[in-house]
Amino acid sequence: MIERIYYSDEFDASFKRLKKRYRSLPDDFKALLLSLCTNPQQGVALSNGRRKVRLAITSKGKGKRGGARVIIKHAFLNDTDLAFLYIYDKSEMENVSDQYLDSIIIKVENGEL
Repeated sequence: MIERIYYSDEFDASFKRLKKRYRSLPDDFKALLLSLCTNPQQGVALSNGRRKVRLAITSKGKGKRGGARVIIKHAFLNDTDLAFLYIYDKSEMENVSDQYLDSIIIKVENGEL
């Protein structure tokens, strides 16, 4: 069960930018949050405890494969914490570098949200 959710500054900035382009993103993201509450281990496991979860963007009309990717990490302070590190549009970039994600994790762990 997830008790606390954190959003990195990088996630917030990317989400805000994507929200301007895709009007359905806030509702699509709410559905993802509910899904993560019931199945927190969904998505593809990445290095250092991160996971990449596919997010369908309804207004984009391409399903999960062509939608967005959300990078998350569990258990910063305890097993019930979840941090949203980054979100990006699959059509804009293939992947996010491990070094970039590591820098975000360091900020989150140091409380620099």
